[in-house]
Amino acid sequence: MTVRRDGHQDADTATYRSGLRRVLDAASPSVVRRLERVRDAATVRTEGVTIDVFPDQEGDGTFAVWARFRGADSFALDRLIGDDRQLFTVVWAEHGWEPAVPERPGAWSTSRFEDVLFATVVEWIDPLIPRDAVHLRWEVTAPDGTQDCHPVGPGR
Repeated sequence: MTVRRDGHQDADTATYRSGLRRVLDAASPSVVRRLERVRDAATVRTEGVTIDVFPDQEGDGTFAVWARFRGADSFALDRLIGDDRQLFTVVWAEHGWEPAVPERPGAWSTSRFEDVLFATVVEWIDPLIPRDAVHLRWEVTAPDGTQDCHPVGPGR
């Protein structure tokens, strides 16, 4: 659960997280298949898998979640998997967010949005990591350095 820095979860956070989880959960079956493909492509020289959460620079609500390999074979493996590394994405389309994620509360700063988004993605993705992928270290991070790495999956 994400809490405000003062230790209290507010109604906006609970509402946003709940709405976002509904959309993420609907995408879970396809994400599980993609994560299984990532697991299957790993080699003995793969150190692990990083799942990156990329919020848009303006903090408006678009974001993407990508998987990438770590280790000696990472470049070749990332290319092998290709677009299957994209686990989830939200874009602005003609009629609003696609898929229809909830609007970011207007009072939130970009930093607040990123905190809640990151925590929600970590909570969602953790049980989707293949349970038999204990040979890999899985982590979720925000590549811009706004969040610490968060270990997920069976080997943590």
